[in-house]
Order: sequence, then C-alpha cells, then structure tokens
Amino acid sequence: MKNEDSLKLKDVGERGFLKKIASIVDETELGFNEDASAFSLPSKDLLVMNIDMLVNKTDVLPGMSYEQMGKKAVTMSVSDVIAKGAQPQGCLVSLGVPGDTQVKDAYELLEGVKKQCNFYDILFLGGDLNETDDMIVDVFSFGVCKSDQVISRKGVQDGDIIYSTGLFGLTSLAFQILLENQSVSGDLREQSLNSVYEPKARIDVLELFKQLPIKVCMDSSDGLLVTLYELSQINKMGIEIDNVPIHQKVLEFSLERESNPLDYAFKGGEEFELIFAVGPEIEDSLKEKAEKLRIRINQIGSFKKSIDGIKIRDSRLLEYELPDMGFEHFRK
Repeated sequence: MKNEDSLKLKDVGERGFLKKIASIVDETELGFNEDASAFSLPSKDLLVMNIDMLVNKTDVLPGMSYEQMGKKAVTMSVSDVIAKGAQPQGCLVSLGVPGDTQVKDAYELLEGVKKQCNFYDILFLGGDLNETDDMIVDVFSFGVCKSDQVISRKGVQDGDIIYSTGLFGLTSLAFQILLENQSVSGDLREQSLNSVYEPKARIDVLELFKQLPIKVCMDSSDGLLVTLYELSQINKMGIEIDNVPIHQKVLEFSLERESNPLDYAFKGGEEFELIFAVGPEIEDSLKEKAEKLRIRINQIGSFKKSIDGIKIRDSRLLEYELPDMGFEHFRK
C-alpha cells in the first residue's frame, strides 16, 4: 500500500478524494454529500447553489458544436439546483480558453450559454475570462426555494417508492456511436445523438415537486447505477428494482446484439433525469398530479431494509448482471 503522502488522485479517485475533504468543507442546510449547497436568506427562504465544470477533454463529444458546449455546461449546473426543489434564477460563467481559439468560436459558446439560460428562464450574469491550455466552462448557478421544500438525498423509510422522470439507455448508445463507431441507424441513432448533444434539465418537474412531499431526489448525470448506489448508501437501505427504466428501442437493440441491457440502462450518465422517492401513501396523488401536468414518471422500485445493495427483480432482465460503477474522474 502506498504511503499517504505519495498518493495521487488517480490512486484514490474522485469519490475517495471527496471523502477525504468532507471534514474541511463547512456544512450547509443540505450537508456535504449533496448535489448543491444551500444558504438561509433573511427572508427565511433558501438560496440553493451549484457549481459544475465542463472540460473539453473529458466532457465534449465528437461532433458537438461550441453552442452545444455552452448549452450543456448550463444544464449540468442547473440540473443539480432543480434536483433540490429550487427554482433556478441565474448563473455566472468562468470561461477558460486557449489563446489561439477563434473569437467566433468563443462567442458561439457563450451564445449557447445565453440560449440555454433563456430556455430555463434564468439570467446570464456574466462571469470571468481566462487563458487556459484546454477549453473549460465553469458554471455557477443558483435558485431559491422555501426552507421546508428543499429536497435532500437523505430521508427515506422502508417501503418508500422510487421514480425516475425519464428512460435510460440513449446516452450509453450515443457514447458507443461516437467513441466506439457502433453502427446504429434511423430514428434510434438520431434520438441517441440528440440525447448527448442537446440534453435538458427537468425544470418542468418543479411544479410537481411543489405540490407533494418528496422524500429524496438526485440528478442522474453520473449514471443511474451511481445515483441509486449513492441513495442506497446515504440512507443505509437496499433498493429493489421491479422495473428497469430502459428505453424500449435501446432494450430491443441490446437484445438483438446479444449484449447486456443493464449496461445501457445503468452505465450511461448525462441523462439529467431526476431520481426521487415518495411515501406509498401519496402514490396515487403523485400519479394523478403528474398526469394532470403531463409529466411522465416511471416507477423503478422501492427502498428495502431487508436487502443489501441493489437487487434486480425485473422479470425481463433477471439473467443479466449489474455493470460496474462506470466513469469516475481521475480513475483510469
């Protein structure tokens, strides 16, 4: 085992380093291991804040335009504010670009930032500009919610029901298309590429969240498996999955290719869907209100004290094994 003084970030990984620094980060109303931070305002409301970084080397896929880079950077940050039940209000952007970047390209990127801010009806309030070796877009976004409406990652009970706001698998397939030259044609190819080139945060769900007591919520941008694992660990409770929320066309594609459908459903990331839980007593009310607001939600499963980890009970996919935890910064 390496001496701690000689450890490198690639030895401990992103999650290992976060555990190490937890003790030196000041606590907020939401705690450390959260999608965002929260600060009490004099009005007794909460200011919910997030900062997220898009780096060209790790976050930009082949074929992505500068405008799409700017849009994605905003979505990455705003999605985490929404996951806490807060209405986004605005953002600041730090832009780092190499000196030989074309002016028109840098401008196009910031136009993308502005267009996405317009889409979420939030303010683009400027930021900072620096010269860097790689293109970096760092977005600080903020929103407001009532102190009793903020949603954390912790607070479920045995039997609470887990939902997602969307289906999974398209981004995994898009990564294969763009990074592994996977052959996919027709509508499925178009849908997959659109899922990574033009991702959208689920701001439409906020109205639903305001009407109901949501126990926990987390954005799925790190992948569905990572998201469920985090919720399981934080709440010290197992998760039973009765219905894997995989896109039907992706399921059919994976079965045709004799590959593991769970790899597509759980290992992707960057879907920016919301994974949330409610008590079983409001299940009917949730479905009724979601239908009225024309928001599709998918019941995944439930929290169970009686099991460890994540168990698949979906009869369609019992023969397949869960993948590993997927991408992690600093790990190779």
